Amino acid sequence: MTKEKSEAELIIESLNEVFGMAGDNFDEFRKSAKENYANGYSSQSAANGDSSQSAANGDSSQSAANGDYSQSAANGNYSQSAANGYSSRSAANGYSSRSAANGNYSQSAANGDYSQSAANGNYSQSAANGDSSQSAANGDSSQSAANGDYSQSAANGDSSQSAANGDSSQSAANGYSSQSAANGYSSQSAANGDYSKSECSGESSACSALGYRAAVKGDNGSLIMASEFIVNDGKKILVGGKADIVDGKKIKANRWYIVEGGEWVEVDFTDNVFSYVISNKSGVKKVKTDNGKILFVVSDDKGNSAHGNTIKEAREDLVYKAIAKFDGELPKKATGVEWVGIYRALTGACAAGVKNFVESTGKSLDDTYTAVQIAKLIHGQYGADKFAEKLKGAKP
Repeated sequence: MTKEKSEAELIIESLNEVFGMAGDNFDEFRKSAKENYANGYSSQSAANGDSSQSAANGDSSQSAANGDYSQSAANGNYSQSAANGYSSRSAANGYSSRSAANGNYSQSAANGDYSQSAANGNYSQSAANGDSSQSAANGDSSQSAANGDYSQSAANGDSSQSAANGDSSQSAANGYSSQSAANGYSSQSAANGDYSKSECSGESSACSALGYRAAVKGDNGSLIMASEFIVNDGKKILVGGKADIVDGKKIKANRWYIVEGGEWVEVDFTDNVFSYVISNKSGVKKVKTDNGKILFVVSDDKGNSAHGNTIKEAREDLVYKAIAKFDGELPKKATGVEWVGIYRALTGACAAGVKNFVESTGKSLDDTYTAVQIAKLIHGQYGADKFAEKLKGAKP
């Protein structure tokens, strides 16, 4: 049976593009910013204006880009890179590099020993990769990922996410429904906020969650700690907490737990719906929501989960959560299930939108369809132009 990916691995995967800015894609970006490029020891480069670009390469280099859609990259020892503005990007690659992006939709990536990365603004992303790296993202829906020994990752804001992967890693997320995941030897994970979640994996790891219905999850041998709150006259009151070792018997590995009545209670958060787990067998959960409704939850080996009034309904819905590993070549024919994954990967279409469209056509996902048939079927729909473009370039 394939092991379900940890929250840390999933979040870090989602930030691969940001990591790439500081690594493989740096030279390409530098070429595109040649008009602002400075090369040499203690070089400086600054670009100001919409769609500006700035790149500095050399020891002690500095690069700053200010304006909408700005980009800034600094490569070299002691490099610094800062981008300020909507959709700004900042990447610093080198020993003791620093990278900061400030503004809505900002991205910041620093790759190298002792690197630092900070992104401040709504929908900001921050990724630092290297020994002793640090990553901090501050703002609603921010994401922060640090990968490397002694890495640190902190995300502050509602619905923030924070992931640290590496020995002795630390991860902290603060905000309503925030998530924190730490993976590695002696790693630590802490989440603060109502319905927040904290996960840890690795030998001698520990995680804690503070808040109303704050949940924890760990590997066998991990230390988990959670608070208990009660609601009295509309107020949430802290009444205690609990700490235990995940032993695989009383407390199962890789399952979410909260504390209620002084006891560990298994819960589920699929589709952001809080529910109590009644049974959990063979990848199928039977759960009960706050209003007493009984639902079933199914999962796949890619970390996707889906609800349903029946197991069959949940499995049918799970199809739309999956995104295929797409190598850029359309198959000549595939099943409806396979086309759903390919279409989502190619176009970025949401699960709900694809599901509604498929149901409106009355087509069976079990049947096989050619690429040409799919192109005709989706004509005029979201992403149809991208699909048609790929179809034109497909091998005969």
